[in-house]
Amino acid sequence: MNRILICSSERDECEFLKEELEDFGKVVKIVESLDFFISQWESTNSINTIVFTEYIVKNTSSFEKLIKQVEASNPEVQIVFLHFREIDEFMRSLSDLGIICISYIDLTPGLILTKLQTEAKKDTDPETPLIPTDKPQCAVIDSSEDAFLHTRNEPEPRNIYEEQVLKHKDVSVEEKPDIRDVYQERDSVNASEKFLRSMIEKGKELKKVLEVKNSHSEFKIADFNYDPLLQKRKKVRDRFIGTIIIAIIGVDKGVGCTHTSLLIANYLAKQKFFVALIEANESNEYKEIEASYEGVDSELLNTTSFYIDGVHFFKNQNNIDVIPLLSGEYAYIVLDLGNYVETESYTEFLRANVQIVVGSSRDWKHHKLDEFIDSQIHLDQSNWRICLPLADKQDVKDLRKKWNRRQLYTIPYFPDPFDSSDVIEDSLESMLKINQQHRLSLLRRKMLNVFQ
Repeated sequence: MNRILICSSERDECEFLKEELEDFGKVVKIVESLDFFISQWESTNSINTIVFTEYIVKNTSSFEKLIKQVEASNPEVQIVFLHFREIDEFMRSLSDLGIICISYIDLTPGLILTKLQTEAKKDTDPETPLIPTDKPQCAVIDSSEDAFLHTRNEPEPRNIYEEQVLKHKDVSVEEKPDIRDVYQERDSVNASEKFLRSMIEKGKELKKVLEVKNSHSEFKIADFNYDPLLQKRKKVRDRFIGTIIIAIIGVDKGVGCTHTSLLIANYLAKQKFFVALIEANESNEYKEIEASYEGVDSELLNTTSFYIDGVHFFKNQNNIDVIPLLSGEYAYIVLDLGNYVETESYTEFLRANVQIVVGSSRDWKHHKLDEFIDSQIHLDQSNWRICLPLADKQDVKDLRKKWNRRQLYTIPYFPDPFDSSDVIEDSLESMLKINQQHRLSLLRRKMLNVFQ
């Protein structure tokens, strides 16, 4: 029984692949992200088939390195890659590595199973050894006509008359062959050869006709109907009218501004929104995040942005210009401004739709939050949402007495910002009110359509 590992971020696709491969083997694990893939793969015993989908690939070069690492540790494993891209350098390199590449356009029920069974048969069937023979091998003939008459491993037939002479060589001289029968047989062979040649010519003419016919019936890929195979997988929620900017600023170093930004961005991405997360400070922490995700040295990375789990990260953009991003497809832009004393993009915090101030829950650091509020007393602070990571209920209760008109929120202890839990999602929803805003946005859109 083959043991199969499926790597896909789409549940519908995983169910489809399970049904397709149930006759080939057993699906023992489903991986929704390539983060720490090698450790997950090695922890599962006796995996001999891996199916990757293009939706899970964020970086082609990193994916090639991962494939090489898998094949180096287990050369016998079969790897299938489902893609919707055209043939390019990346696809050629995968083919060179022996990967079974199948396009979504060609994907029909049973195709993956057939490909895997074909490859498995190639690996298990021994090559048929050539039987040594004393007979001379004929030369390779390029003519397509002669290819029908002679095979590569068979000698060219002798003349019929010569065959008859050799046949009767050991017979008594008195038994001479009838020369008329010999010529009659030779004429029949010549007639067969002429018939085959005429069939070859007819085949060539038919091929030309079919090529002309196919050239008139070609269609463009852009006109191809991908539904329901591809379009149903793009489950992205409608964004609000315009792009929402969420600015997150810290009152001091180390209060958790970046950690809070990561939690918010990943929460929005899990709600099926397009999200951009911008490092609007000079901490260079996003470069280390990318290096950890790709499994490489940070000094080797020279990119300005990268993707992780649906979030588009922009690295070290201290003097960020948000205007070009507003014309994109992002539903949310999250600004990680860092410490308010050091950031050069404080004006973006004042212009943001959602303004979040991150402070410390410790008693001896409350004065930092007081200093920030007092220094901005001339500004409208009614929309500020004060976030206190790791604060317990008693801390929040005491602070609400002190700041009775402030919006205070807390985030429980959660070390991995790329993961999620019901408690974290409830905390972020109470602070951001995303689903409530989404319902109001849809209502507003309907009202605009009515009054236009």
